[in-house]
Amino acid sequence: MLNFCIVEDDAFHMDHLKECLARFCGENGYEYKIDGFNDGLAFLSSYKPIYDAVFLDIQLPNIDGMETARRLRLTDEIVPIIFVTNLLKYAIHGYQVGAFDYIVKPIDYFDFSVRMKKFLLRLPKNDRKIVLTFGNTMQCVSVRDIVYVEVTGHNIRYRMVGEDIVVHGSLSAAAQELPPEMFCKCNNGTIVNLNFVQTVGKDCVSVAGEWLPISRHKKKEFVSAVTRFIAGK
Repeated sequence: MLNFCIVEDDAFHMDHLKECLARFCGENGYEYKIDGFNDGLAFLSSYKPIYDAVFLDIQLPNIDGMETARRLRLTDEIVPIIFVTNLLKYAIHGYQVGAFDYIVKPIDYFDFSVRMKKFLLRLPKNDRKIVLTFGNTMQCVSVRDIVYVEVTGHNIRYRMVGEDIVVHGSLSAAAQELPPEMFCKCNNGTIVNLNFVQTVGKDCVSVAGEWLPISRHKKKEFVSAVTRFIAGK
């Protein structure tokens, strides 16, 4: 799942960028989600570090895109910022806020597709973040720190490196947030981070020192996923 955010006050350009993202993700087999804001202050006030990229217009009401980016960097130093603008004279200052790229309005889809492919090649897939909510608490965690996820009663337990986090939800919803090349089910109630697989036995798998059951109908798929993962490292 790729999470994008667009900060754009012009409805036409907002819709056009959403259409470009939807087309690109559809053509390349990515699931995606897009959040949109029409000014920088609204974006900053509700910001969560869950995005794979923030598409940021430079001409915005209240505070402009460059100032929005500067304030964003105070809370998130690594999220990729892609400026979308017709003001190239300002876009060249993107290095000041560690911008990844800029896209010129009106967006040409071919150029957009080329830039997105370049962006995704540099995207640290194993360092994506998700937000877990339990009670009145929200916690941002890196997927690379999730050892496995399992159903426990009516809740979901995230076995993390160093802690457990239990949230209300479904395993299918949890799976949507995890990169499929990195996670795989070993049974109907458990999703395993393949980074932590140590030994695959006849009917169980050692994951960071814990033995978890492998169901018979999941074993072939799970072993294939482990093989592909190791080959792709």
